[in-house]
Order: sequence, then structure tokens, then C-alpha cells
Amino acid sequence: MSTAPTSVLLEAAAASGLVTREQLHTAMVSACDEGDEKTVSINEISDDAIGRRLIELDLLNPWQVEQLKQGRSKFWLGPYRILDSLGRGGMGHVFKAEHEILGRVEAVKVLPRNKTTAETIAKFRHEIRTQAQLDHPNLVRVHYADSEGDTYFFVTEFVPGADVRRLIRRLGPLSYQAASLIVQQASEGLEHAHRRGLVHRDIKPGNLLVTPDAVVKLIDLGLAWYLEEDIHAAKQGDRLKIVGTADYLAPETIRDPGCIVPVSDIYSLGCTLYYAVTGKVPFAGGNPAEKMQRHVHQQPLPPDQLQPELPQEFVALIAEMMAKDPARRPPSAAAVAERLKEFASEDAIGEISVAVHTLQQERQYVPEQPSPGPNLDDTLTFEDEEEEDALVDLDSTGNDSSQGTDAIAGATAETSRHRAPPDTGSHEGASLSLSRLTIASIALAAMAAVAIVGILVWEAWG
Repeated sequence: MSTAPTSVLLEAAAASGLVTREQLHTAMVSACDEGDEKTVSINEISDDAIGRRLIELDLLNPWQVEQLKQGRSKFWLGPYRILDSLGRGGMGHVFKAEHEILGRVEAVKVLPRNKTTAETIAKFRHEIRTQAQLDHPNLVRVHYADSEGDTYFFVTEFVPGADVRRLIRRLGPLSYQAASLIVQQASEGLEHAHRRGLVHRDIKPGNLLVTPDAVVKLIDLGLAWYLEEDIHAAKQGDRLKIVGTADYLAPETIRDPGCIVPVSDIYSLGCTLYYAVTGKVPFAGGNPAEKMQRHVHQQPLPPDQLQPELPQEFVALIAEMMAKDPARRPPSAAAVAERLKEFASEDAIGEISVAVHTLQQERQYVPEQPSPGPNLDDTLTFEDEEEEDALVDLDSTGNDSSQGTDAIAGATAETSRHRAPPDTGSHEGASLSLSRLTIASIALAAMAAVAIVGILVWEAWG
């Protein structure tokens, strides 16, 4: 086959195992015709033209083409063929992948090499074995774990849909009925984990996935253990290193980073419920250290001042879940789930389903922005970079003593590969209450023009 010797894409594609040489040749021949009655020599075809043909022939997707154009050819991890990049955070990359033999699409999380030590590998093995014993419809199931050389990874079920954070940022606050149904399911999954000795430690809207059938899946369970060595190292001196997401951290976790108890997850769940019905984090503005000080010493604005239609009993439940004193919170995740049942309704299922479908349809109307994104080679050395999650050093007085922050967020199983801006008090999504959505077609008709322009702006910013 005659090829352009300087083609980065062709050389990478031939080495990748994603396409055969015959398929590459077909794409090249097709690309020779530019569609304007002008035919170019096979050696004059650009990588862009070949890439477009590979996508049009349904041989590769845009992410794979962008990887190949960067000269990246590693698309296999054990028996898994990497299909796309789903996210990236301080605890690893997440890829969409297909099992070579089973043909099953799953999510693969690759742990960063710069945090892989003998101690963390041992913790990894123990934690994955524990998680593999969990079996609950509201927890993302762990299917497989392995290593390839010095790259450690584990495989979970792939969950179609959207995370709660993205839903709210795009469509506005949830009705209290829908929020109750979502957090109720998350609580039930959390109770299953708590009873088996696992504490999540990073409950937040981005870690609650919602399927088109309104089923909630809690992800990244217990992965904060991966940074535990940072906590112990910091506590040897007079400085504390807080691990978590500043907008959702429990006060006792801030005071004592070594305090890992189930009731802290309930506080974070309360913050998540607050965000779900208001579209705002409990303590908006300021840096992570300032937000954490407010979690310890201040009360948030009551959610019914932002959403006056909220029932007082519902507002009271949020206040209990976010009590500064752990003893005043609901005693278990099961208790939270039981309390939320009185606010959830069957109508909320349709509301949530419409919201997820609407978001999925919007994304179909927006063309993918070219971006190589993370790849398997990057996972060996990448530095953490998620803005809303941070490790913050506090001195013994509780003042911020750091010159900057490092990210710790785990990547979600269904997010754009472009990062969204951090959560703040201002709501950037359309001020559309999900309770006012009826059917997806009406929502799309009303939002199509705004959504296309708005999402392009956010994706470019993210």
C-alpha cells in the first residue's frame, strides 16, 4: 500500500491495532476525492482528511482520530480496547473500553503512576477486593482489576446517562421530589457500603450518576484511601492536609483528616441535596480553605430562601444532615433514605428521565471540539488537575498556609473530557426548574438555540 511517509496518523494507526491496513487504504482512497471535482494524489492527503474519512466510515471515533494525529498508538490495556476518554482526576484517568472477547463496554480507571508505591498498591488490592464483594443496584459494580507492567487499573460497569452536577448546571435545580428520589437511591447504596465497612469520603453531585431510567449509581466509593499516605505524612507535624472536595466536606473531617466515619458521608449527602434543589453550593465564593472554615463555623443560607416552594419538613431534613455536630445528624444512610421517601414521588421518575434524555439530545447537536485529551501514556506521569477538589494545608490555627492547591478528584464515569468550571454560588445553567419539563421534545424546542451556543461556550471554557 502506498502511503505518505510523513503521515503521523497513518503510522500511529498502523501500530495501534484499531484498524487494518486494508481499512486504512480504503479511507485514503476515499479521501483523495475532496468533493469539489478536485482529486489529489494519495501522497498529498492530509491527516485531517484521512481522519474525517475514518470517522465517516465508522471505523474510528473523533477521540481516537485525535489521539492518532498526535502520534499516540497505545489503545489496549490487557484485554480491553480503549474507545474514548471519559475523565481525568487526581485518582486516575477513566476510559470507556470494550472487552476484546466479551464485547462488553465498561469503564476502566487507570491509577496514576506518580502515586503508585508499594503501600498504595497493597491498599489498592485490599480496597478492590472489598468493593468487589459489594452488590447493590445503586453502586457501580467492580468487575475486574489487574496491572500491566507498572500500570494498575480496575474495571467497573459503564453507566450511560449524566451526573447530577452536569444535569443541574445545564438544566437548573431539581424539584425537591426529584432530588429526594435521587438522594434516596444514593443513600440506599451508601448504607450497603457502610454496613460492609466502607466509607465513601467524597460524596458530591459529580459522583452521583443518573441513567435515562432514573436509576442512580454512586461512583468512586472509597477511593480517597489512595491519598491516605498524604494525610498520615502531614499529621506527623503541626500541619494538617485536608483531603476531599471543599464544597462538601464534613466539619469533623476538616478538624481531623484522620477521622473516617460513615456519618461524615451523611453531611456530604446533605450538601449534595442542598445543591440539587438550589443549584448552589452551601458556601459559595472564596478559596477552598475559606469554604472549609465556613463549614466548621457558619450556617449556610436556608435553601427555602433560594427556593421558597420547598416544604419546611424537607428543609429541616437538610439542616439535620448538615448539622455541625455528627451526633445530631440522622444516625445512618438508611435513616436518610427512609426520611426521603415521603418527599419522592412516582412523577419524579419521569421528570428525571426527561432531564437526562434532554441533556443527551443537546450534546448530540453540539459537534465535538477537537482535543487529544488524556491517553494511556499520559496516565503514567500526569499531574493532578481538577479545580473544585483540593488538598489544602492548614496550620494549627486553621489558616490557609499553602501557596496553591493540588487536585484530588476522581474522574466520573459519564462526563465530558473537557472540564467544567468549578462550582460557585452563581448558577450558570438555564434557570429552568426540572419540574416544568414535560416531554423531551418540548424541552428541546425551547432550549435548542440557547443550548447549542451555551454548551459551546462552556466546553471551550472548561
